[in-house]
Formats: sequence, C-alpha cells, structure tokens
Amino acid sequence: MDKKEILIVDDEQDTLSVLEKALTLEGYSVITATSAKALNAALLLEGPKLPDLIILDLALPDIHGREIAAKLKENPKTKDIPVLFLSALYSKRQEAEMGHILDDNVMFSKPYDMEKLGTAIKKLFTGKKKMLIVDDEMDVLSVLVKGLAAKGYSIVKADKGKDALALAKSERPDLIILDLEMPDMYGGDIARMLKEDPETKDIPVMFLTGMFPKEDEEKGGRVVAGHVLFAKPYNIKELVTAIKGLL
Repeated sequence: MDKKEILIVDDEQDTLSVLEKALTLEGYSVITATSAKALNAALLLEGPKLPDLIILDLALPDIHGREIAAKLKENPKTKDIPVLFLSALYSKRQEAEMGHILDDNVMFSKPYDMEKLGTAIKKLFTGKKKMLIVDDEMDVLSVLVKGLAAKGYSIVKADKGKDALALAKSERPDLIILDLEMPDMYGGDIARMLKEDPETKDIPVMFLTGMFPKEDEEKGGRVVAGHVLFAKPYNIKELVTAIKGLL
C-alpha cells in the first residue's frame, strides 16, 4: 500500500522540521512548503499526484491560511483534500471552545500535542462521510455545520433549493439534511426531485424543520413521507445517532 502523503505549509523552519520528522517516523511521506507560492509548486497541480492531507499554518508571510484553504476548496482538483490548520493565532482555550474546528477544518493551536495531532490525522485518513446541509437560516446552518464537522463529517452547504439540487449532483454527498421551509421551493418538493433523478435517487434525505412542534415529531416516530425528521430545536446527540443509522 502506498504511503499517505502529507504536505506541511509553515514559514517557521523549526516547526516545519520537527513536524516533518515526527510524521515521517509515523510512516507518512512528507513534503514541505514555506509560503503560498511554494504551496502552489508543491501541489503539482498539473501533475498526477496530489497530497492526501495538507497541514496549513494560518499566519503565512504572503497570504492568510484561511484564504488558501478557501481557494483549495474552490478548485475541483483540490477540493477533496482535507486541510488541518496549525496556528499560534488561537490560544488553547479558544481551540477548545471552537471544538478543534475552524471553517469546517480541523484546527490545532501551537504548541500542539503530537499524540492528539496524530489521532486527528488518522481520523482524516479513514474517509469522511460527506453531508449536504440545506437551510436558509444562517445561524442554524453555521451551528449545524460546526457541530457535524466536529464529529468528523465533511460538509457542503446551501441556502437555496436550486443550489441544493445542483450540489447533490456535483458533490454526491452521502446524506442530505434538508430544511422544509426554503425561500425558493418547499423542502418536500426538493426531496421528491432528488428521488426522481437517477443520479441522486439513492442519497438518503433527512428533514430538519421548525414547521412541526416536538410533540408531533415524537408522535410521528420521526418519519415524514418516508424520511427521518427532526424538529427544531434538535438534540445533537440524537441527530448524530440518526445520521449514523442512515449512513
């Protein structure tokens, strides 16, 4: 089996050397870069091999790490490469409050615990399940994205039904979590169109909505039109349990 390749991007040479040595001892193939310019060269965008993971410092000299991560997600060739942020911009307390998640990516503050970092890397290599979350309420979307990303899921999001249908085809998520009250179309209609399309008909759909009170959700056994339903506000543990069942 080929070694997993990790690209480390950090302008601090000491950090780069120590981490490269530690990950090489763990059995990974490691390449390094010290800037966004070097990153572009290291990615070999025109070559056949891309890294399996990118460990990215946030405070690079030429561009902020979050901007790099966003550009990687926009590029069809690199959008599925997991990114792990490593930075001194956040304290350990802030890191804990954020649940090790920044912009849907795993984040560790410096100085890091190598054992915990290694565990996080192994989880990223086990193959994340991808979810499409569709909700026009930005607060709800943000909280749900953060909560599920912290559980190890890869997230794609949309705030319109039309975008959801397009993303379901292009991203092929393992599960779609769908609000019923969307601004451009009813969530039930979106679910029906997904089932009618041969490309998306096998993707499970879960409804998450404020249309039904908790009592109705429980009376109906959390099933509406053949789909699992959770009423807002939801219990994240119960939601994750249901997600695991569907996956």
